[in-house]
Amino acid sequence: MAEEVTARDPFEGLDLDNHELLLVGSVFLRVRELADSITTSGGIRVNVCARVQDAVDEAIRTCPTSILIDLRGTGLDGLGILEAFKRSPEVGAVPIILLGDQASERIREAAFGRGLTDFLIEPVSVGEIVARVRIHSTSYLNIIKRNRTATAYESLQVELRAANRSLEEARRQLEQRHRNPDDLQWQLRVSGLMQIGIELNQIQDFHTLMDRILSEARHLLRSEAGTIFLREADSLRFAFFHNEALAQRTATGDTPHVSSFRVPITDRSLAGWVCLTGQPLHIPDCYRIPQQAPYRFDSSFDQLLGYRTCSMVAMPLKNQSGRILGVIELINPRSQDGRTVIGFTAEDIRLLEHFASIATVAIERTNLAEESVLRMIRMAEIRDPSETAPHVERVAGYATVLFEEWARRRGLEGAAFERQRDRLRTAAKLHDVGKVGVPDSILKKPGRLTPEEFDEVKKHTAIGGDLFTHDPSDFDEAAREVALLHHEKWDGNGYPGFDDGGTRRGRKGEEIPLFARIVGLADVFDALSTARCYKEAWNEQRVLELIQSESHKHFDPELVEILFAQLDSIRRVRDAHPEEPPRA
Repeated sequence: MAEEVTARDPFEGLDLDNHELLLVGSVFLRVRELADSITTSGGIRVNVCARVQDAVDEAIRTCPTSILIDLRGTGLDGLGILEAFKRSPEVGAVPIILLGDQASERIREAAFGRGLTDFLIEPVSVGEIVARVRIHSTSYLNIIKRNRTATAYESLQVELRAANRSLEEARRQLEQRHRNPDDLQWQLRVSGLMQIGIELNQIQDFHTLMDRILSEARHLLRSEAGTIFLREADSLRFAFFHNEALAQRTATGDTPHVSSFRVPITDRSLAGWVCLTGQPLHIPDCYRIPQQAPYRFDSSFDQLLGYRTCSMVAMPLKNQSGRILGVIELINPRSQDGRTVIGFTAEDIRLLEHFASIATVAIERTNLAEESVLRMIRMAEIRDPSETAPHVERVAGYATVLFEEWARRRGLEGAAFERQRDRLRTAAKLHDVGKVGVPDSILKKPGRLTPEEFDEVKKHTAIGGDLFTHDPSDFDEAAREVALLHHEKWDGNGYPGFDDGGTRRGRKGEEIPLFARIVGLADVFDALSTARCYKEAWNEQRVLELIQSESHKHFDPELVEILFAQLDSIRRVRDAHPEEPPRA
C-alpha cells in the first residue's frame, strides 16, 4: 500500500507583494520603456509580449497577477485580444487593464461588457498605472488566497509560476559558475526548458501530451529509451514507451507495441519505490543493484524484447501539493556523438527534475480538459449502452491513425500537424454525444428500428452539434463539425444534409469536412467489429469487405486506402482498448 501524502494547500505562503504584470503592446520601444518605468517605480515584475497573437500563450506561461494591454498608436480596439483572454480557462480570471488614447474611449462600454477590469486613457502617469496594477493584482491574489475552493486552473497557475521560478533559479546559479564549454552546454539545455513548457501547455490531447513529454525528456537527456507509468489508485500503469534501438529494427521505424500492464506501488520495483518515496532514483547499471537495496530490477521485459537496460534514472511526476501522478524513467544515455555511456550525470538529474515539474503542470492541465470530455462520454454511455469508453477510445485511435497517414502524404508536420491531431482526437471521442437527447426506448431497443424511430436517432447529429455552438473555441468547432456531420456519405446519401436552394440534400465528397469523413469511417469500422445489443460482432475479413465495397459510396476512397495500408496500427488500437465485461 502506498504511503499517503498529506495534501498541501497550493496557495499556502502565497506572497501578496509578488506582483507579476504581463504588458502587451505592438509598439515595442514604447512598451519596453513603459515596462522599465513600471519596474523601476513600482517594484513590479514585468513580462513584455510584443506579438498580440501570442499574448494568451505568454500569459499561460508566465502566470501574471494582472495584464496591461497598451493600445496607444496601434489602431487596435483591443476587444479581440480581451475576448481571447477571457475565453482562456487558465488566465480568464486575471484582471485586465486597457491603456488607450482618446480614440479608444468609444470602446469603453463594450470592453467592460466583455470582462475588462480597468480602463486608462492617456495622459496618465506611470505612478497611476503602477497604483492601478498593484490594486487589481492584490485583489486577485487575495481572492485566490481566501478562496480555498479556488478553481483547479488557478491552482495550476500557482504551480506553473513556481516551476518558472525554479528555472530562473537554475539560470542564476549558472551565471555564478565559471564559463567553460560544459557550462555553455548546460545553459543551452536549461534555456530550452522554458520553450518546452510553453509548447507542452498548448497541447490539449492527453495521449499527444504524454508522447511529447517522453520525447522531450529523452531528447533533453539524450536517452535511447524511456517509459511513463501513470498512477491509478494503488498501482502504476505502464502507459507510454519509447525505444529508439527497438524502433530501428521495425519496418515502420516505430517502437513496437507493448501491452499495458500494472505494477503495485511498493518498494520492490524501481517505479514503485520512486512513487512510494517521492524521490528520484539513479541506477548506473540495473543488473548490478546492491543486494541491500530494497528495490529490484525486473529483467523479464528486456528478455521479452531482446534489449539490454543498463543505466536508468526514474523521476516522480509530483505536483506542488505533493501528489504523485506517475513516474518517468529514462534509459541508456548517449554522448553528444551518439556513443552509449554509463550512468547519467548530476546535471542530467537536476535538469530532469526541472522538466518534471513543468511536465506535471501540463499533465494536470490536460487532465482537466480530458475529464470534461470523459464526463460527457459517461453521460452518453448511461443513455446508450454501445457508447462505451473503450468504443470512443478506439474510434479516436483509429481516427488518429488515418489522419497521421493522410497528413504524412501531404507533408503536414510540426506544430500545425500536432494541433490538428489534438483537435481530431478530442472531437472523435465526442462524435455521438448528441445521443443524450434521444429517448431510451429507442437507443436501448434490441430489435430493428422503425423508420420513425430511426428518424429520431438521426437527430443526435444536430443535438451533438448544438452542444458546441455557444462561443466555440477551436476545439469546440472541431467537435461540432464531427458530431454534426460524421454520418454524411461520400456519395451524398447521408444525413443530416442541408438546404440547397429549397431542396434538402446530403453533403457529398469534399463538401464533408475531413474530420467528419475520418470519424465516419472509424465509427463504422468499430461498430461492425463490436457486438451490440442488436447484432453479433463481425469478423475482420467481413468488416473489410464491406468497407471496400463502400469506397466511393459511403466512404472517402483515399481514407479507405489508408485504412487498409495501416491495418497493423488499427489492430494495435483495437487490442489496446478491449470492451470491458458487463457489470454484474
